[in-house]
Amino acid sequence: MVTRRLEKYELLDELGHGGMATVYRARDTRLDRMVALKVLHPHLRAAPEARTRFTREARSVARLKHPNILEIYDYSGEESEESYIAAELLTGPTLEGLVHEGRALPAEIAACIGIQVAHALSAAHASGIVHRDVKPGNVLVHDKRLVKLADFGIAQMVDSQSFTATGQILGSPGHMAPEQIEGDTIDARTDVFALGTVLYFLAVGRLPFVGRNPHQVLKRIVDGEFANPLRVNPRIGATLAGIIERTLSVDPADRFPTAVALAEALEAFVAEIGIDDPDQALAAYLTDPEAEAERLEEVTIEALRARGEELASQGDLPGALSRFDRVLVLDDGNEAVLRIVERLGRRRRLVEWIPRVALASLVLVGVACLAWVYLSPGQARIDTIDAGTVSTDAGVDASPLVASVDAASGEVADAAPEASAVVTLRPRIIQRASNLPRVPRVVIFDPSPQRVRISVDGSAPRPYGPGFQRIELRPGLHRFVFQAVGGCCETARFSVNIPPGRTPYRLERALSFNPARVLVRAPVLGSVRISAGRGRAASGPTNEIFLVPMGALEERRQFTVTAEGRAVYTGSLQLTAGSLAPAVRVHLGPAGGD
Repeated sequence: MVTRRLEKYELLDELGHGGMATVYRARDTRLDRMVALKVLHPHLRAAPEARTRFTREARSVARLKHPNILEIYDYSGEESEESYIAAELLTGPTLEGLVHEGRALPAEIAACIGIQVAHALSAAHASGIVHRDVKPGNVLVHDKRLVKLADFGIAQMVDSQSFTATGQILGSPGHMAPEQIEGDTIDARTDVFALGTVLYFLAVGRLPFVGRNPHQVLKRIVDGEFANPLRVNPRIGATLAGIIERTLSVDPADRFPTAVALAEALEAFVAEIGIDDPDQALAAYLTDPEAEAERLEEVTIEALRARGEELASQGDLPGALSRFDRVLVLDDGNEAVLRIVERLGRRRRLVEWIPRVALASLVLVGVACLAWVYLSPGQARIDTIDAGTVSTDAGVDASPLVASVDAASGEVADAAPEASAVVTLRPRIIQRASNLPRVPRVVIFDPSPQRVRISVDGSAPRPYGPGFQRIELRPGLHRFVFQAVGGCCETARFSVNIPPGRTPYRLERALSFNPARVLVRAPVLGSVRISAGRGRAASGPTNEIFLVPMGALEERRQFTVTAEGRAVYTGSLQLTAGSLAPAVRVHLGPAGGD
């Protein structure tokens, strides 16, 4: 039923509405085709900013020709009484509708959708457009074969001046990147973060950042607080969980640098189970979700089993066990994988046993040499070191020679000089030394500042605090990542060789502070100089943001503002590393004035 007519379009029924516009299913009476007509709300018609955003969306998207981007057909023009955009009419639901009642999609299908959205974003980024509002509601299914990215209403042209009012934040709270919230530089990595929230939603069935109100949601985004996707849904596997976690890094430098790089990581993930054409795989799932999900699970189990065996044969036990873990989550009674895991467990114990045997052998040789030196000739001699069984001639117990071997430190106490007999050393002694455990050592974290998330050997980052201040690690080389919460500091990535020992090992790490950002507003162009404090002095022009090196998390600094023909202004600023200080507005009176 026709509700009303807007120029050449018949508005048939409403499809949805948002803060700026209502979308109708409409018919183009001249070309006789169905379209989606997005009409600006009546109360915004007189708002210049709203009309400018509408114009920007029409012009920016019209030049983006990509199969995964909504196609624009027509635009009313800025002079029209009613602003509208005519676009292709999509047939399917949004991703919100696709993931209903908290039911997550198969991991590989979530990745296939992510690949298509990443390709759409890479096309936009190549044209200098950052979407800034990627979310499940702005990605729609079409023709049961692909998804399309829509709603570029708040897209930002790279290197263009923002047309938003000071302090205004545009975007959807649950999907905004930290730099978007804090008013920092927006670039392609901002969209990568938002796509990460979409991937999390598809793979887990819920959003990563939730709270009682928008303020709490935004704070959790800035602090990087979200549940590990692998813990929420173990079926997705460690590989996809790692990809998602990287996209959601607080620091843009820690994310995938481009949407293309993210797409490549997702393509590698699905290729592991034999999906060489993600578009075809997604179309098959959209056509018959239940049947395809069941088939995919069977294919995934078999492919991961084969891949795990391949990695194990190459000596990559962690990689192999990661694949087997996912198989056992999908099929907890998989006998083939259980047998492989049991065999790998025996092999792993053997691998750990061999170095200890070698160490014990060296120790025994050293002890024997000491015994030969300290005992008079003829009192004792080492006849053989055999790999067979152990025996001692003349009934002498050889155990004192190895009883005080410390497997952790490799140190040996004095050998017993009373062993005055011909001793034949055979493997019982070696076996005894090899059975000494590699005792884990307690590692106590001591980060500065203390609001950090810590990753150990590639594990998911955990917030440092009462529940996570220490960890037990075997002696040896370990990898650590200390990531500051809130972006105050640079992320530290380093390796430490944990030495053997019985006392706790304190791991200290001071992160480098990121510079603070300062904006001093003045009615005329002037120069601002910030005192050194604990960091370094800095200077910059008025009415522009500039950086101030920091030597502490928070500092109060003195500043002066000078301008030609104006009196010098002096004041103080509270600065926080990595953050924009509250804008200061100064009045510069005439030089020599009262």
